Amino acid sequence: MSREPSATEPAAQATGIAYRWLLRGSTIALVAAALAWIAAIAPDVTNPAVPQIAGRVARGERYEVDRLRRIVSDNLPSARRLCSAKTLRELLLLQLAIADESTRAGDLKQVDLDADAVASTSRALLACAPTEGLGWFGSYWAEIRQAGFGPRTAELLGLSYRFAPHEAWLQLIRAPLALRAFNAASPELRDYATQDFADIFQARLFPSAATFYQAAGAEARVALLERTCTAPEADRELFWHFVAEKGLRIRHRCYPADGDGFRMSR
Repeated sequence: MSREPSATEPAAQATGIAYRWLLRGSTIALVAAALAWIAAIAPDVTNPAVPQIAGRVARGERYEVDRLRRIVSDNLPSARRLCSAKTLRELLLLQLAIADESTRAGDLKQVDLDADAVASTSRALLACAPTEGLGWFGSYWAEIRQAGFGPRTAELLGLSYRFAPHEAWLQLIRAPLALRAFNAASPELRDYATQDFADIFQARLFPSAATFYQAAGAEARVALLERTCTAPEADRELFWHFVAEKGLRIRHRCYPADGDGFRMSR
């Protein structure tokens, strides 16, 4: 027995087709929205200036502070949204350079603002990468300027060493600050700080090693020189030369004395 088509079937078919087109249209809209979002944030996150300049700052190059501030402000919001540990690490390094310049300039109000910025970015980096040594160092840097050296700052410095004990680029900015707090530090932190120096010395980065020596107090200097005793004589001669260029003298058993008991540059 043939069945006559129901009047509702064409309507149902039409509804099904419309529904499929709606789903397809929604998918296309979502894809378009996602592409637009990626296009909006990609220039910030992939800005080649960020890793390039961060790498140069890590090697000790200095840049105009206003330029560094613009780079940070242009890229930080998207790095936070994406929780991009790599970009946050690079931006924190730039913020530390900015804050260092403010400190050199003696602008106390700006130093406080920059310390807050360093602390904020450090927290953002650690939220994305809790084992990031630079994040813990940034927290230490901000805390020691706001509260001085104490149990809290010692803990932050210790975490930086725990998660990044031998990263040379970090050691170059961490060691001078750690050595300034040498007398107040625990034996463990003292050992970490002298190891920073030993690593840089063994890498034959003698100008930086001499800067570490200059930053250290009398007690710390003795500990640093002890770390050089087994080095080749030629390496100790080079280190001694860069120390002498800073107007400093060495008096230590591993550095034979001239005349008045101090080792001086020839």
